[in-house]
Order: sequence, then C-alpha cells, then structure tokens
Amino acid sequence: MSLSFQIPWPIVACAAVLLVALAFFVYRHTVPPVSGARRTLLGILRGAALALLLASIFEPIFRNEHKTVAPPVVALLADNSLSMTLTDGTGNRENILRSLLESPALRAKAEEGSYQVYGFSPVLRQTTGESLRVGGTTTDIAAALRHLREKPPAALRAVVLLSDGDYNAGENPLYEAEKFGLPIFTVGVGDSLDQKDVVIEKVSTNSVAYLQSSVPFDATIKVSGFESQKIPVRLLEEGRQIAMEYIDLPGGVGGKVGEYTVRFAFTPEKIGVRKYTVSVPPQPGEVTQKNNARSVLVKVLKNKMRVTVIAGGPGADVSAVMEALRADRNIEATLTVQQPNGQFANRPLINAVPLSTADCLILIGYPSATTVESSLTALLGVVTSRKLPLMFIGSRTLNLPLLRKLTPALPFQVASERMDEQLVFPNIPAEKADNVLVHVGDDTPFDWNKLPPVYAPLGTFAAKPEAMLLATSKIEGIAVNTPLLAAGSVMGQKSLALLGYGFWRWKLLGGASRETENFFDPWISNAIRWLTTIDQSQHVRVDPVKEVFAQGEPIEFLGQAYDANYRPVDDAELRVEATASSGQRFETILRPLENGRYEGGLEALPEGEYAYAGTAKSGDTQLGRVEGRFSVGEQSIEFLDTKMNKPLMEQIAAVTGGKYVDASDFPTLMKDFASRPFMKPETARSTSELELWNLPSILTVIVALLGFEWFIRKRSGML
Repeated sequence: MSLSFQIPWPIVACAAVLLVALAFFVYRHTVPPVSGARRTLLGILRGAALALLLASIFEPIFRNEHKTVAPPVVALLADNSLSMTLTDGTGNRENILRSLLESPALRAKAEEGSYQVYGFSPVLRQTTGESLRVGGTTTDIAAALRHLREKPPAALRAVVLLSDGDYNAGENPLYEAEKFGLPIFTVGVGDSLDQKDVVIEKVSTNSVAYLQSSVPFDATIKVSGFESQKIPVRLLEEGRQIAMEYIDLPGGVGGKVGEYTVRFAFTPEKIGVRKYTVSVPPQPGEVTQKNNARSVLVKVLKNKMRVTVIAGGPGADVSAVMEALRADRNIEATLTVQQPNGQFANRPLINAVPLSTADCLILIGYPSATTVESSLTALLGVVTSRKLPLMFIGSRTLNLPLLRKLTPALPFQVASERMDEQLVFPNIPAEKADNVLVHVGDDTPFDWNKLPPVYAPLGTFAAKPEAMLLATSKIEGIAVNTPLLAAGSVMGQKSLALLGYGFWRWKLLGGASRETENFFDPWISNAIRWLTTIDQSQHVRVDPVKEVFAQGEPIEFLGQAYDANYRPVDDAELRVEATASSGQRFETILRPLENGRYEGGLEALPEGEYAYAGTAKSGDTQLGRVEGRFSVGEQSIEFLDTKMNKPLMEQIAAVTGGKYVDASDFPTLMKDFASRPFMKPETARSTSELELWNLPSILTVIVALLGFEWFIRKRSGML
C-alpha cells in the first residue's frame, strides 16, 4: 500500500504544517475573548480543513497491490460424435472414453478446477465425464480448437484431445492446431488398423429422371477385411428391390481395403419424388452395419419434354435455339418454318405441327409479314385452350399488328409499331438476381454483364403490369426502361419472352470467353424446364438443404416468397409442417433474411420418411403452398471411415509441442503432466488505485469542518 501526490510529499507536508500554524496564529487573539480550549478547537478545525483542501489540490492517489496464485488449467476435449459408439479391436470406444474421463486421478483434478472437460462434435460445450452424451452427427475438430483459442478459460496452459481423429466437417484441424499457441496432447481412441467392414461410400444418379426412360445409377463401395467371396449389392425403389449386382472379391489379398464401382440402370414407372437405396446385406464380423445402405431421392417426370418450334423464317436465332434443344437429351424438338407464302408444307398451321401433344411452344420471329391471320387465330386457340407454355423470341420482320392478337398469351404488349433497333446489353435488376430464370441450370447464378450485345427495338414493347421483368436493356452502360426478358403466368399458363433478336450471339460470340461459352444451351434448357414444370405454387418455394438426413441431424430448410406480381415478400409468415409416415407432425416457422428469402429448421427427427408442406401468408393474404419429401435415418458420415486416424493425431501433437499417446497410456500421460513446466502455479500481481482527491467524501469532510467552525464562532459571538 502507498500514498502518492503529483508533487513530492515533503513539500505537501511542509505546506500543510504552515497552513495549520497559520490557523492557530489567526486564533491567538479573538474578539470577544474566548477560552484557550475553544481557540485551540477552532484552530484545529480550520487547520484540518485547509490541510485537506491543500492535499486535494495536489491530487493524492492511494495504491494497493494484490497477489493471487492462479492454478494452471488443462482443457480436455472429448469427441462425442457417433463414431465413438463403434466397437473395434480395442473395444467399445465410448466405454474407453468414459473410463478415461471418470478415472479417480482425473476426477480429483477436475474438482480442483485444474482440468475442464468439453464435449465436441459439431459444437464445443463444457461438460463433465458423467453428463457427456455421445451422438453427434459430425466431427469438427478445427472448430473446437478455434472456439477454445478465441474464448479460452483463465490460465489455460494445455489441451488434451481425446478422439478417433476422424473429422468430417470443417477444415483440416492441423491448420488450426498450428495457430493454437499452446501444446496439444492427443489421445487416440480406437483401432488404427482397417476394420472388417463394407461401406457404401457414394451413390450417383440423375436428380431428375423421366418416365419409361433408362437412368444410370452408380455406387462406390469400400470393402475391407473380406476376401474370396461374392457380396450382393441391391438397388431398391421405395423399399422394393429392382436390381441386384455382385462384388466378386479376390482371394489372397489378406482382406486389404478395396474400392469397387457397381453400376445399375433402372427405368422409373411412376412419376413423383421416388426414393432409391443401394444396400448390402450385413456381413459376418462387420464393425458396424450402419453404413451398409445409402439413399437418394429422384424426381421422376413424365416422358421427354416435347417442344414445338415455329419460325417465321429461317435465321441464325432459329439454328441456335434448335442446337440448344437437341443438345438436351431430355427434350424432343420439332421445327416448322413458315414458307414465303405464309403456309406450312401446303397445309394450315394447326394441322402441320403436333400442337396437340406438345409440352411447350416456341415462336421465333412469328408472326411475320407473310403470316396468314387465320393460321395465327387457330394457333392462339390451341395455346389458350391447352394453356400451352409459350416462349417468344422476336425478329426484325415481326408483323406487329398481328402480334397484338397473341397478347393474351404473352407477358408483354405492343406499345408502338416502330422497330428502331439498337445494340443492347442485358441488365438484370438486383431484386431478380435470385430468380431461377436468370440462372444457368437450377441454382447457378450467372453474370449477364459478360454476354455480348443483341439487337432490341426501343419503345416497341412494354411488359404487362403482372409480368416478371427479368431483364431490361442497357446501352453504353446506361440502363433504360425497355424490357428485354419478361415472364408471366396467367390462369395457369406460363410464358417467357426475349424481346429482341440476334440471340445467336450469346451462343457463338459467347464462346470467346471461358465464363460465357457454356451459357446459352443450359439456359435454354433451364427455361424450357421452368415453362413445362407444373409448380404447386408460383409464389412460394421451400426446399430442405438435402433430401436424406442422418439420424440426429437438424432438418434445415430454405424458402422464398413472392407476391402476385412476383415481387419478393420479406414480411411473410412462412410455415413448414413435416409429417412422418406414422402421422406424427412437426412444425416450424422460417425466419426472414432479405429479398424474399427465408431459412430455418427443425430439431433432430425420429428415423423415417417425411412429407412436408410449406405455406406462406402475408397479412391476411395467402401467397401459396408447396409440398415435398425428405428422409431421416440413413447412413451417417460418421461411419464412412471406421479406423482411428492415428497419423493426424500424431501430427497435431507434433506441430504444437505436445505428445501423442494411445488410450491405454492415458494414465501415464496424466502423471507426466505434474512435471511439466506449464503445470506450475503462477503468481499474478495486480494493483488497484483510488483517487482520493476525486472522492465526494473528502469535500464533505472539508465542508463539515468549516461548518462546525462557523457554528462555534456563531455561538461564541465572534460573528
């Protein structure tokens, strides 16, 4: 403890003595005279007040030093993922882990606070050996180390990692270990040798298939510990076997690890979302049977999409579109070109093309100057009666007065009959960047600014109020309010319009850039799929982040909501209800992000098949409803690799200055800790300061002394 001033304390003491002496000097004689005792009291009161005032002016500070002894802390990170439930050559991993955490020596240290136990799989949480629950669906060692590095307990000196080292989420933990700054001691739990097991590592097939069309299905299977036998591999559709192949294992390989590719082909017989599973029967002596099956959901549509293309005349745009359609093996395209006399193969249009069986109609430069009005009227009748999806592509030879007759089936209207063409670039509004129609493929965004320009008339067309204006024109870097790409859906009929011509440039000239060379064909295919797909709701979309979830894994959803004019809605109530095959229901409300996007999820659900429904409401307005399905309880990634990853555990210890031991040597490691330098208690010193001059109580004492002096003087008649 110490007391200091802003100037040397001897000067402060001398000044205080002088002020006290001055106070007594003033009271050596009083009028009227008072007793000596009273004069002495008055001198003491004034002298003390002046001395305190002087001391406050020189800003006295009171300092006090504290000394504390901080015991070192070691963090024990216990892997509590599903892979720790395996039983291998070393025994049951969970039992081994619990025996380590509940050993008497470690428990005593934990009660003293020297050891803190954390469980981790996807998330790091402090726990105890008794309350640790094993069942995490992923192992993220890097995230656990990062969390501990960023928010360490006080006096953390080292880390002990108890795990099988089989991380399957996050980055390589070795990178995080290099940045940790403290020694990490690793304890390997499990057998580092390949276990006797059959693992379905990967399945691959088309996410979209077509009725009565053969679909390839590949499965990659890892086999270890077996030889000289045939292992059957089954392909199931909704639990029913539809195909079987065999893996013929050679002999004389000592049961070494081998990877085998099994190829199937199946032909869907029902439309809808179908579940396909690759399964291997349990084999004798397998370390686990939880990795013997793997599933995928396939959306089965009706037969190939039949697209009819009607062109007002031959041209480069017609060739580019037809090449794109024929490049898609799931599209059957038929081209009919109008002859100079306005007829089609000497027959009326309605009989010349298979409009009665078409799934989509594309008009390129039609109607033209030679188009017969009766043919156009017949065409419009078929389109409106069948609600036939329609794509329109312009040209410089359009017959604008006749085109007005098609207005009911199009997302635009003719605003002027002038065709003043300009070279323009596409401009995608920011609020439409997430729309599927401006993507390449289902969900791949694309930078449209890198496409070459096309020709478009200015002021000729105007988007309908209810249409989606997906792209406007941009001239010399300046966006103008001229529609270039518009879409609509009226009374169940979809339409899409490219209001320009020269779109062949996107195909041929786009090939000059690596970023645009593969744009045109996939985009045309994506547009056809959008046109021909009968959505349950045009204004609501809800999708699970994946179709097959492992048991214990959270079920996450992504959603979108749009109003009647296809504008994003940010304040909708987007509710998702999942129904199990048993009839049990689970419900959640997705939280809004921005631009009409939502996310949320359900906690881990019981194993089984689930149907879900997503409904969106904005105020009192119902926006729409969508349905789908997902599955819970298939293979967890925790069982893809069943041996302990000893090399990784050794590397983590080496780069941090720690040490690797097997689980059987854990007690020796704990005893060795006592001699480690970092385990010695450290003395921490701290200093606290109190600014006496800034305390309100000092001023209170000074005022009280002067007030008491005044009171005595008043009672003595000295005032």
